[in-house]
Amino acid sequence: MAEISAESLVLRAEGPVASVYLVPPVGERALGVLKVYPRGLDRRTFNAVEVEQAKLAGLRVASSVLLAEGVEELPDGRTGVRMEFCPQSLVELAGGRGLPIGDVVVLGQILGSVLAEAHESGLVHGGVTPGNVLERANGQPALADFGMALRLRFPRDLTGAAAYTAPEVLRDGELSEEADVYGLGAVLYLALTGQAPFPARTGETPDDVVLRVLREPAPEVSGRDVPPALTALVRRMLAKDAGTRPDAAAVVREFETLLRGTADAADELDFDDFQDELAAGRSSVPVAIASAKAKPRRKAPRKEVLVGIVAAVALAVAVPILLRPGNENTATGQPSVPAAPPASQAPPATEAPLIKLEQPQDKGTTVVLKWSFGKPLTYAVFVAEQGAKTPRSTYRGSGTTLTVQVSQGLKYCFEVQGTDGREVFYSTPRSIRGATCKS
Repeated sequence: MAEISAESLVLRAEGPVASVYLVPPVGERALGVLKVYPRGLDRRTFNAVEVEQAKLAGLRVASSVLLAEGVEELPDGRTGVRMEFCPQSLVELAGGRGLPIGDVVVLGQILGSVLAEAHESGLVHGGVTPGNVLERANGQPALADFGMALRLRFPRDLTGAAAYTAPEVLRDGELSEEADVYGLGAVLYLALTGQAPFPARTGETPDDVVLRVLREPAPEVSGRDVPPALTALVRRMLAKDAGTRPDAAAVVREFETLLRGTADAADELDFDDFQDELAAGRSSVPVAIASAKAKPRRKAPRKEVLVGIVAAVALAVAVPILLRPGNENTATGQPSVPAAPPASQAPPATEAPLIKLEQPQDKGTTVVLKWSFGKPLTYAVFVAEQGAKTPRSTYRGSGTTLTVQVSQGLKYCFEVQGTDGREVFYSTPRSIRGATCKS
C-alpha cells in the first residue's frame, strides 16, 4: 500500500461510511478521487478487496465498472481506495425529471450486463444505488463501489438509502444477487421518473420510509410514453418477494428485446438525435446511410445525457446498415450488398482504425464472434443472412464476444460497429460458408 499526504486531499463529499476526496494530479497521474474509510484494513479484508477487484477486472464488461486503482494508507491510519474521477452521478443527471427513455433502456442493458456477469462469477455488488451509477469524463456510465469486502468491514446504516434498498435487506441485512436486481430496478425508476420509488414525504422519518418499502408496492412508472414492457420489467425487479424477481441475465435479455423494439421506433424514443454526428464520423458512408441522413429528423433539445456513448450505438441499430444480403447475387447465390458510391460521390476517406473482427467460428447452428479494439468502446453486432431483407442487430454493450444463432445451409455476413461517444468505428465484414460481403 502506498502512503498519501492528508494535506493534498480536497473534500468532495461525505457519505454514511466514508468520505470522498479529490486527489490533485501529480506528474503523469490524472486527477482522481480517494474514498477514505474511518479505519485501516486488516489483512483479511485487504486480501478480499484484491480478489474482488481482480475478478472484476477480468470481466468482459470491466469497462463499465469503476475499478479501484489502488489502496492508499493515510498517516493517521485510515485507508482509502483510489479511483478514477467521474464528474457526475445519476442523481445529478436525472435532475428530478429523468433521462430520455431511449437512454434509460440502454443504461439498463449495460448495468444489467455488469450484474449478470458479476453474479455468474460469484460477485455481489451489495449497494446498487443512483449514487453509485457514475458518468465518466467521456460520457460512459460506470457502476462504482462494487463488492462485499468493504461493506462487511464497514457496515452502513441501511435506512439512509432505504428508498433504493430491497425489503429483505432492510429486514435482515441479506445482501444478495436478488437484492442487486432490486437496486437496479430502483435506479431505473429514478432514471425514468426523476425520483426514488419511495421518496420521503413531508414530515416522514427514515423509519417511515423503511415501513413503506416493506409494506407498499412501488408506484407504477407511467407517462412520457414509457413502453408497457419497460414498466412491467421495472415492476418485477421491484417485487417484494425476492424469489419472484428476474435474475440479472433475464433482465439483460428483456432489455435487449426492448432495444430492438426502440430501434424500430427510433423517432418516437429520440434514439436518432445524434444520427448526423454519428454518420459524419464514418470514414466511408454507404448509399443507404447517406440517403437516411437526408431524411428530415425531429430534433430534441440536447440534454445532459449520462449515456451519450451508448445511445449512439443504439442509434446505429436504427440506421440502415451497410450489409444487405437480401439482394442475392444472381450469379453466385451469395449475399451481396450495394456497392459504395463512386469515388466522385463518396466522402473523403480518413484513417480511422478498424475494429479487429476475427474469422467467425462456424459451429453449425451457432457462430462465435470475437473482436477487439485499442480502447474501450460500446458495440453493436450486425448479422446479414442469405435471403433476409435486412440485417438483424444485437446490442452488445462493452462485450467483445457474441454467440449468434444461425441456420444450417444459409450463408452469413457479420459486422461490428462501436463508438466512444465521439466517433464511430467499424470492422471489416466477415463471412461464413462462401458468402460475399461488400461495403
